[in-house]
Amino acid sequence: MHITVETTEGRTAVPSPGHRWTTLFFITEPGIGEVLPELAGCTTGLCSVRDDAARFARADVRVLGVSAHAPGHLAEFAQARDLGYPLVGDGELTLGRTLGIPEVRAGERTLFARAAVILDRAGTVRAVLHPVPEPERHAELVLEKLAELEADESDRA
Repeated sequence: MHITVETTEGRTAVPSPGHRWTTLFFITEPGIGEVLPELAGCTTGLCSVRDDAARFARADVRVLGVSAHAPGHLAEFAQARDLGYPLVGDGELTLGRTLGIPEVRAGERTLFARAAVILDRAGTVRAVLHPVPEPERHAELVLEKLAELEADESDRA
């Protein structure tokens, strides 16, 4: 898979040609927990990624958050929380559906379930993490999977 997506920081290639890995963190909707408590945790999950930014950088990972929104709405959210990485507005659900991300209904809207996808530099999906029952561990779960992938590659070399 090789595409270009519109993010809160402009157009970005997926996967990132300048990184060993690209990780897409799918969320339902920032702040949805205030309206639908059963879907709460998106902000916590995205902030867990922000808080582990140094570990993602050491692992040579390009991080992108993905939500079923327009990038303009997401830009305010990302800036207010100082996320430090771009968010992709996938309002048509195209990227998520291409990658097989589970969806949830919120009233009349269809949103992504909380999940993560790890792509290698060639654009191959190396892992899909779902469900993510503990949003505060979203980043940690991905970092653990990345360590497993690295170990597998080392064993093959």
